[in-house]
Amino acid sequence: MNQTLKGRTVIITGITDASSLALIIAKECKDQGAKLICTGLGKTPFHKNLSENSINFLDRTYQDFQNTVKKELGEEVITFPLDVTIQESIDSFADFLLENKVSIHSLLHSIAMDKTIRQGKVKPIMTVSREEFMDAMNVSSFSLLAIVQSLYNRNLLVTGASIVALSYLGAEKVVVHPYKNIGVAKAALERLVKEMAMELGKEKEIQVNAIRFSPYRASKAGSAIEGLEEAELHCNTSSPLGNARAKDLAEEVCYLFRPSNRITGEIRHVDGGYHIRG
Repeated sequence: MNQTLKGRTVIITGITDASSLALIIAKECKDQGAKLICTGLGKTPFHKNLSENSINFLDRTYQDFQNTVKKELGEEVITFPLDVTIQESIDSFADFLLENKVSIHSLLHSIAMDKTIRQGKVKPIMTVSREEFMDAMNVSSFSLLAIVQSLYNRNLLVTGASIVALSYLGAEKVVVHPYKNIGVAKAALERLVKEMAMELGKEKEIQVNAIRFSPYRASKAGSAIEGLEEAELHCNTSSPLGNARAKDLAEEVCYLFRPSNRITGEIRHVDGGYHIRG
């Protein structure tokens, strides 16, 4: 068994169900010897004035997340509720790590949200409101910076740590299925990756990269997006190697998580070569 990540602690964000890319990546990290800490959306002491429906949603979401993690990754995996729209929630997670003297070697950012996608339909960009635009930016882009800032300010990231964010070709191009508002947020995410790579690399040799993956609809989130089935079929037939598999993505993330590989500021593609098409 490849134990490249043995002795290293990895934070995994974004696990929602057994088919989520974050879970598949977490499994590969564990197989390669990593100790896992997984965060999931759930109710925290910092949520105020919530409706009963909102409380039930957060409780149900976190319970589903915990059940998935324990079943798929093991009872020993640490789980923690995290809402990246609330800074106190992010800081509480970082304080928990600090109190338990946990040093972080790697972080997977696999968090995105776009309120312009409703019941599978994607709103035209010309109808997106300021609130919808800023919400997508906050959750899908700024959350990377907010989490890393909180960890960095507490000296929780080891020298030479590695951070990977998941993105998509829609950050750069108008793709074959509606990606619109979330594509703009992912473009900001990728720009953040480069700025953070420069600053964190100079200061602490921390590597920051992003990976664009093939269209993927096996997860609960992916299956709800308008046109994604057609995009998956189109990209599979148009790519030189067909669509990449989730396992391919997981192995690439683990490769970037290896110590001292000196790769940073990259927007890498794991998409069967689809990105080379004109």
